[in-house]
Amino acid sequence: MNDLAAAIAPRRRIELTREPDLIVGDVSIHPTACEVTTHGRRVRLQPRVMQVLVALARAAGQPVSREALLSVCWGDVTVGDDALNRCIQRLRRMAQGEATGSFVIETIPRVGYRLTSPGAASTLGLPLLAVLPFDNLSGDPEMAHFSDGVAEEILQTVARGADLRVIGRTSSFQYRGPDKIVSRLAAELRATHVLDGSVRRDATRVRISTQLIECAGQTTLWSERFDRDLTDIFALQDEIATAVASTLKATFAPAAAVGKVDPVAYDLYLRTRASRSGRHMPIVEAIRVLERAVSLAPRLTPAWAALAYRRAHVNRGTSLDEVDITVDRLEVAAAAEQALRLDPGCGLAHAALGMLLPWGDYEGRETALGRALTIGPRDPQTAVEMGWFLTNVGRIEEGLRYAAQSLELDPLNGAAANIYSQLLAFVGRYDESQRSYAVFRETLPFSPVFTMAPLGHASLKGDWKASDDLREAAVRLEWSGKYVAQALAAADILRDPTPKGRERILAAIRERIEKTGTVPLGALVIAYKKGLADEVFSFIERASFAHLFDGDGPPPAGNYSPGVIFDRTANFEMMEDIRFVGLCAKLGLCRYWVKTGRWPDCAGDGVLPYDFKAECRRLAAPKGSCTLRVGTLSTPTGPAPARLDPHA
Repeated sequence: MNDLAAAIAPRRRIELTREPDLIVGDVSIHPTACEVTTHGRRVRLQPRVMQVLVALARAAGQPVSREALLSVCWGDVTVGDDALNRCIQRLRRMAQGEATGSFVIETIPRVGYRLTSPGAASTLGLPLLAVLPFDNLSGDPEMAHFSDGVAEEILQTVARGADLRVIGRTSSFQYRGPDKIVSRLAAELRATHVLDGSVRRDATRVRISTQLIECAGQTTLWSERFDRDLTDIFALQDEIATAVASTLKATFAPAAAVGKVDPVAYDLYLRTRASRSGRHMPIVEAIRVLERAVSLAPRLTPAWAALAYRRAHVNRGTSLDEVDITVDRLEVAAAAEQALRLDPGCGLAHAALGMLLPWGDYEGRETALGRALTIGPRDPQTAVEMGWFLTNVGRIEEGLRYAAQSLELDPLNGAAANIYSQLLAFVGRYDESQRSYAVFRETLPFSPVFTMAPLGHASLKGDWKASDDLREAAVRLEWSGKYVAQALAAADILRDPTPKGRERILAAIRERIEKTGTVPLGALVIAYKKGLADEVFSFIERASFAHLFDGDGPPPAGNYSPGVIFDRTANFEMMEDIRFVGLCAKLGLCRYWVKTGRWPDCAGDGVLPYDFKAECRRLAAPKGSCTLRVGTLSTPTGPAPARLDPHA
């Protein structure tokens, strides 16, 4: 971090109840719970020790004086040096014990302390910029999308910088007109700086006024006015971003050369990006609008990337929207490849191509997402996709860190909010998960996922009070659709203690296997929760998961995340059964874990009552050398069949 960035880093009093989760090396810091998670272990810290850790982490590798630590951690309470010394000693013991190799606390003579993480460059403590939607002063309502677009293009260029964090548009663009209050942005988004502006259009000319505000002192650091030709909007965006970079003494990569663009096409693209109070354009409509945009402007890279990403979600069957179209894999690839021809550094296009890989190509999918993150390390949407992938392969704690990173940059991003809340339950922090969902139900009220997902968690947990309350909330809002109907049906089955409830889930699984040859993982988890362990493993033996390895077929878990099998709140009992490793082998996970050495959280020492790694190695051995422990029979292991015919 440069000198100016260090000088303007926030120094507010640390209140643990308001601090977001942080990441330092392999350590996840959970201030609200006074806990850290490291190497699969959870460690409790005293509140004052946690405050000191947060203060050091927030400095992002910069020295913090003893006086500053005493001020932000103890406030007006007068204490001696021993109090701070004890906190530092406790953190050093953790760094040398439970969190070995994750971080080091150095003593800087006559200055204070510095926390560093070997091999992991933290961005915590860097300036956090909120780029607000520019005001439309043209008197033309249609210019609202154009004004948003100017701000968004500036945001994307500035976000490429190495010494700056930029809040995602989903969050910062919620603040418009009278809501543009600097103190509110600092409190709700934790922004240290705000870039705001206005747009006035006159025929083919445009005047853009901008100002950069430092939140702590509400001081305008820089302001400028740009009068340019409308068709040169991308050059104008680069010019403004360069001016902001100069002010912060940061270095930014230039945006890809785009050239002139059809204003109508650009407006169509912006309409698919618009979000008002959590509402988003339905995915099918967005695809149609983006197709129109790229037909008018074939060199509009962001529209091609957005089109590829939305097409990929429909192709995957992972969109919760009701869709009445099919998307061919070639259609996804064509849009992504066009975006990459125009801009080889388009991270979203790389993420879309990664979604074309088979579900079971875990190594390839991780490589594709890693490439996208290398290109855009602070892209909230790519971080969400990586967090979701890591959940699928059992690396829940790591996935939670990516979700937290995405929320830090884009606190009102619905996808990030959902996966973050979900993974809190998956790591066993059920109460925190329910509280997190409750927060997002208020801030993003138009999405059913923040009611139906916690309903599912509550039902799997057996928390019927919460389940009933959430069901009533869903009824009041009159949601409909396949996703809502299936979530309610699953809750009904879990709630039914009679043999009829068990038979309902058994009948549903039998029917699915007979029709398709496979079974959703979520249904298996529900059946196991109903006490049908032997039946579950018998179904696993009968079912084929070959479609996971050829790129086609339904999502492996239905409406549930495939990571539901690693959910410590809902499925830990199945994980404790050694036959669980047989399921992992049929999903291709054992081969992935053994080959890469990237083991799931449940492989940690003492987590399960058997040697998980040894069993995975046994089942990942070449075909014919071992058998799967599934149900009461044995099945040779080996490569998955090339394709499952669902009609066979």
